[in-house]
Amino acid sequence: MSDTGTLLASVALALFAFFVAAPMLLNALSLFGVQKRFAEEMIEKNIIDRDSVKKYHPKKELAGVVVSLVILAVLFLTVYKIAPYGYICGGLPFIAGLLKYRAILQYNSLTIKRFRNTYQSMMDKKKFDEYVRKNF
Repeated sequence: MSDTGTLLASVALALFAFFVAAPMLLNALSLFGVQKRFAEEMIEKNIIDRDSVKKYHPKKELAGVVVSLVILAVLFLTVYKIAPYGYICGGLPFIAGLLKYRAILQYNSLTIKRFRNTYQSMMDKKKFDEYVRKNF
């Protein structure tokens, strides 16, 4: 591969690691932690029923894990293929992306937005909006 091709591949790998792989992994982890706790709180406040959460949440978890594993496999195979520069061009941006997007794992407005998008047709919107105004 020419020097220009190597440079473009390295830049693409860095952008992929930072903007795609890191947020996808953190989002999948968020499904098992923050979003699950938030759903439990919404059940306790009678904003949504337990059956809706049981119906959709496992599907979201499975999809998140599968997509994240595919994305990580593509990243690691690409990093391995263009080693030794791949470790720098893919590994460092991936770690930087994990540090940049770590807010995905926190209980914040992003959690509320994702919950609203998932369960908007099944929840009591009036109670949910009141909860959001009161707590955020």
